[in-house]
Amino acid sequence: MSIDLTDYQRELLARVLQHGGVLAAPFGHPGDDSLEEALLEDIDALEAEGLITVERTRGHESPERLSLTEAGYDTLGMA
Repeated sequence: MSIDLTDYQRELLARVLQHGGVLAAPFGHPGDDSLEEALLEDIDALEAEGLITVERTRGHESPERLSLTEAGYDTLGMA
């Protein structure tokens, strides 16, 4: 699989991997982080590529948990 990821997207995948493949509350408190909008875009892009699955709180669009998919592990060379 050859997906052109940004350095930050690779870092985000690696952070999920470091937490056993599942990362909860990946960016602290919504609204407090000036980079939150860019992070949400990266999460959406990784989800669209099938590299992570995203669980969202019922009634909210903010991600609650990120999980690596098999493709995400492959992208990190963990096949």
